[in-house]
This record gives sequence, C-alpha cells and structure tokens, in this order.
Amino acid sequence: MLLDVLRPLPCLRPAMRGFAQASGETGITKLLSEEFKNFRLLMLPHYSSTLINVIATIFLNLLILFGGMPQVLSASPRLPNVTPQMGKPEFWVKKIKDPTNLLLTPEKIQRMNEENLRRPDLRLCRIKDLKEDWTREEILSLLKEDWNFGRTDEVRYDKSGTPLGEPFWNKLRNSLNQESIKESGRTLYALVVKKTDIRVFPTAELSLSTPNHDEFDLFQHSAISIGSPLGIYHFSQDNEWAYAQTPFIRGWIRRHDLAIAKERKDVVDYEEAKNRLVITGNMITVFGDLFLKHPVFVAQMGDSFPLLRIPAGNKSTDAPYVIQVPWRENNGDLSFRKGYIPAQEDVHRGFLAYTQENIARQAFKMLNHPYGWGDKHGGRDCSRFIMDLFRTFGILMPRNSKEQAMVGTDLGLAEGKSAGEKRRLLDRAVPLATLIRLRGHIMLYLGEDKGNHYVIHSIWEVQESGKAGPTAEKIGKTVVSDLSLGEKGPKGSLLDRIIDIRMIDHPIHR
Repeated sequence: MLLDVLRPLPCLRPAMRGFAQASGETGITKLLSEEFKNFRLLMLPHYSSTLINVIATIFLNLLILFGGMPQVLSASPRLPNVTPQMGKPEFWVKKIKDPTNLLLTPEKIQRMNEENLRRPDLRLCRIKDLKEDWTREEILSLLKEDWNFGRTDEVRYDKSGTPLGEPFWNKLRNSLNQESIKESGRTLYALVVKKTDIRVFPTAELSLSTPNHDEFDLFQHSAISIGSPLGIYHFSQDNEWAYAQTPFIRGWIRRHDLAIAKERKDVVDYEEAKNRLVITGNMITVFGDLFLKHPVFVAQMGDSFPLLRIPAGNKSTDAPYVIQVPWRENNGDLSFRKGYIPAQEDVHRGFLAYTQENIARQAFKMLNHPYGWGDKHGGRDCSRFIMDLFRTFGILMPRNSKEQAMVGTDLGLAEGKSAGEKRRLLDRAVPLATLIRLRGHIMLYLGEDKGNHYVIHSIWEVQESGKAGPTAEKIGKTVVSDLSLGEKGPKGSLLDRIIDIRMIDHPIHR
C-alpha cells in the first residue's frame, strides 16, 4: 500500500501493537452463523421461521452492503509458472537446509525493535512515550501537515463519481475544529474497543482518484484492532471523531470505537502486559462468555491480548483461553472485560520463534485472503500482509511499504540494476526472511525453483499490454507468483521493477 505515514508529536522512543478485522472464513463466517443461530432462538417464540429467515437474510445483506464482511473473490486463473504444490508451505520449507534454525533470538528482536523505534524515518511510536503536554501551535502544525497530504491539486471524486468541489473541502476544513484548540493541552490516552478505521480527515466520505472506482479510498489510512493504544490530541467539530496517534500512524478515529482511560497508566499497563496470547491464525473469533455461545469480535493474525487463564489438559475438550479486552462504558470511559477463545484455536502464548519454517506457515495461512486497500472490506493490502506476518514474531513493522523496506539489512543496491544482476542478488537472499519492494508494492521472498524466483504477496491487479492499450487483470488477493509476472505489461515484470531487497534481521547478527 502506498501510504504516506504522518509523524507524531515527539516520542522519546516512538512502538506498535496490532489490530483486528471482522473478516475471514474462519472468523466472520463462523461469527455470523452463531449470531443467526442465537437470533433464531431468541425470536422463535414470537415469529414464524419464514419471517425469521427473511429478517436474517436482510441482516446479512446489510452487513455486506456496509462492509461488515470481506469481499469474496472467485478464484483467479492460475498464475504463470505456479503449480498447486507451490501453494503449500511445505514446498518451500523442504528446500531449506535447516528451516528450524533460529534467525534471531527474542533478545535480538527486542534490540532491533528498540533501535527501529528511535529511527524517525520509520515513524513508529510507543504510545507511552508520546509527549504529554502540547501547545496550540503544535497541533495546528500536525493538522496542516495532514491537510497538505489529503488535499492535493489532483481532482478527487466521491462515491458517485462527482468531483469533490470547494464546498466539500470548506466543510471538511471546518470539521477539523481548529478554532477550539486551546493554547495548551494534554494528551488523553485510550484503547480501541472495536475494529475501526483510521482516516486522513474526520469523515466517512470517499476520496477517489478516478470516478466509480471505490476500491482505493485515498482518505483511508488503515484499520486498527481492538486493544490498540492511542494518544488523543483533539476532537472534531461534531465531537464524533478523535484526532489520535496510533503506534504506526496518525489520523481520525470514530469516537464511539474507543474508550478513554482515566489514567495514562491503564493504557500503558494493558499494552505492556508480559503474559500475552498472540493470534497466529488468519482470523479467529473471540467470545463473550465461558460457554462460547456469544461471539463478540474477530481478531486477526498478529493481534495480542493480556492472558488471564490458559487451558489445561486436552485442548479439544478443555475450558477456553481467557483474555482481557477493553470495554467502553456508556459515558465513554475505559473498563475491562473478559474474552474467551476456544482452546483448540490457532493462538500461541507469546511470540513465535523466528524461524524460516514458522514464517512459511504463517504466511501461507493468509494465502487467498482478499486484497483490501487500507484494510477496507475486511481485506489486506501488501504492506498489511507483511506487517501482520512479522507481528507474530514480535517484530515491529511500519505500515508503509517504503518504510518496511528500510528495516533489516540491505542485500545490495537493486534499483537500476539489470535483470541478471537482480537475480544474483536474490541468489544471496534468505528465503522467507527477505522483503522485495517495488514502488508502491512489497512482497515476501519464497525462494527459487527451476531457475525462477518466487514471492508471496497481496496484490490487486497486474497489467498486460493489448492491441487497444494496457489492460488490467484483477487478482485481488494474496497469491504466490514468480517474478516474471507482468512482463507483458507496460511497466515490465516484477523483477524489472525491484528497487529494494532487505533481509529482516538485526545487522549485528549478520
């Protein structure tokens, strides 16, 4: 995802914690089926089954219409040079001499994270290190920076294909509520209580670069998970949006999707709880009761929560994991409740060991997951795929593909090199621990097979040249491809367009 992440107010040492999307076959589908079951049981004494089914169908359609479920894509044609076996992690793991070798110890990962947190070019931020006191001039400066980012000279369109005119922009500027900012203020601390979006401006309106193409809303920064910490600077004119700093980006978040803590310590303690349960499946359902009857939200790979109790004995029959989840009281204050995760779910106490085998297994759990710019419609874009993957190992990653390719060790200058020179660089790369970046896109290197180099990545489309001009073939999901993809298009192949090759390790370790 080509996303220009905006800087926070100064951090002593700027971190990151994950987030959740209500989507995925093993998450939202299961959640909805349970919701409909509960709904039917609740309504059965009063209404006929026919009426219940009609209402349930309307409910499902509304969820799809308003983005409550991910888009479901039909299978794309098999990509060139990709066999069915290549869609399994074992295919790539067996090519590695020692796939269970530890690439980095937890201590070295922590050291790498700390160094990256001190790098302003990565724009990571630990919420506890945010500046607590700020001036009016500082907040106005941030708002101006955001305005210049979102309000460009290019024509933008709304969802109906109508250009966004001056009345729209004037109303949007007024919504920033700049006149209410005091000469000095203090940061408020909060936790996200519902998977939600981070927006460039306090609006749900779309900003599209071309009419009638709402897949790429340029006002959308990202989604953010339940449990994510925030520092709040300001509120919108209608008081519906909070201007907040997250661990990886700054923007506007709907106020009803967060809960404000009475004390900074409540948020810091939640974020820094040592005993955590890490979500290692693509998507899993979290329940609100011990008997797992009432699903409350879907967590995604890389999310983590303070762990209150673990199952004992046989996982298939034992009591569930008990986690701590944030809750919004009626007055907007933060409190905490218990969440329950089935004992057999794909979760892990603490982070996974950083090995090539584990990286492969985690990456392929996201295979075929729908693409979503800024995580819209329950999807993942290219940089979110990378971010979620490495979160399961405790490795902090920026949200932007360009900045992700600044982490780790540069394997050599790739930009401007010939295809042969780039292949030679890839021959030195460590499979499954190396990122490959093009302009606006990033991929995970899988390895080589029969002279071709392969990657796994979340991709929207590939361009091909036609008699009437370039055509776009939609892929729209996470796929395995070789680097010849796009070779018949006007921009050239993936290999031709490589500009960065980085191994995700600590330079001292090498």
